[in-house]
Amino acid sequence: MSILEILLNHGFLGVSILKYKWFQTLITALAAAAFTQWLNNTLTKERDRENKLKESFKLFYNKVIPEIMDLFNIETDLRRGITLEALSTDEIRESILETVSNNISHINSEIYDAYRSVMTEIYKEKTTGFEQDVADITLYHTIVEEYIKLAEQYDNKDTKKEYRYACFLIIWKNVVINCDGIENSYAALSGAGLSGTSPFDFEKLNKETLQKLKSMDKEKDGLERDRLFKEILSDIIIKKDGMDNDSFEGFIEPFFSHDIEINNSQVITLLTNDDLFSDEESLDNRAIYRNRILSALYKTKYNMGNVDPFYKDFNFTKQEFEEFMRFHNELKNAIRYWEEKKILKIECKENGVNIVMTAAGDDYYEENLYQPKKRY
Repeated sequence: MSILEILLNHGFLGVSILKYKWFQTLITALAAAAFTQWLNNTLTKERDRENKLKESFKLFYNKVIPEIMDLFNIETDLRRGITLEALSTDEIRESILETVSNNISHINSEIYDAYRSVMTEIYKEKTTGFEQDVADITLYHTIVEEYIKLAEQYDNKDTKKEYRYACFLIIWKNVVINCDGIENSYAALSGAGLSGTSPFDFEKLNKETLQKLKSMDKEKDGLERDRLFKEILSDIIIKKDGMDNDSFEGFIEPFFSHDIEINNSQVITLLTNDDLFSDEESLDNRAIYRNRILSALYKTKYNMGNVDPFYKDFNFTKQEFEEFMRFHNELKNAIRYWEEKKILKIECKENGVNIVMTAAGDDYYEENLYQPKKRY
């Protein structure tokens, strides 16, 4: 029988003992000791949780979040087919998976499930369609969203940038589904993550938009899903002056289909002739070809006329630019060659891409290629 039970069963005795100061002191000491032990246990658990969270940020989130952002930016960069071609995104993907695998103790069940889905697709002998792409992007989004929750709840961090990428990743995944793969999704999202060239209003890529995208993402009805997607895009895409409903519908078409009509005659020519020179062609011919392009750029820049029609138009829509830059043809090689030498540059604008000659290009042309007319 406990002391408390004895006191309750012998009320008079209990009241008598309670009058003694030593007993009051004992009770107070016992209560204080119990509270102190509870407080110490609580604080110890809190410190352990905080230490584990700091370790999770250090070993996992602070490493994997920048990799996910880099991957998205590279995959959607307007110059993907030229200056960024040599950088393999496969290496970044492998690094992300390795980081997750090495930090299983620092991830929650949602991230683990998404990771297992990715690995399941990898283990399949044949992954059909875009299932692997969807599994990959789902993992990236799950990681970013969990980071946002932890950062806001425990670390008081500014998560504006992470909200933006969480929105981008859901948009990306749905475009991949609509367009049957990452390669076909480029036309819609090219330049999305790049400041100054993105068609998206970054301020609207926030918590509210993320919740709308997540609700849309769960919609099973395809038609309703498309309707919600268009509604969200209409809100977050910056509309140029004079863009009416028909123009906007045309602008967002790549978000729903990769079957885009190409009207630029130069692009059509390039798509049907991606081996302009055979392997046996001389280096001189390639040099001549590059110089003809440079000459056309110079003459176009200064309105000199007499420009070869094939080389006359160096202004493209994003879709046109992406379409021919994915092919390994001589124009692509020539543009890369001159850009690396800073002779020309690629200007990425909201709805198009222009290839223009730099001041260094002017000097090069005038010193090496310009042939003044003879005077008799």
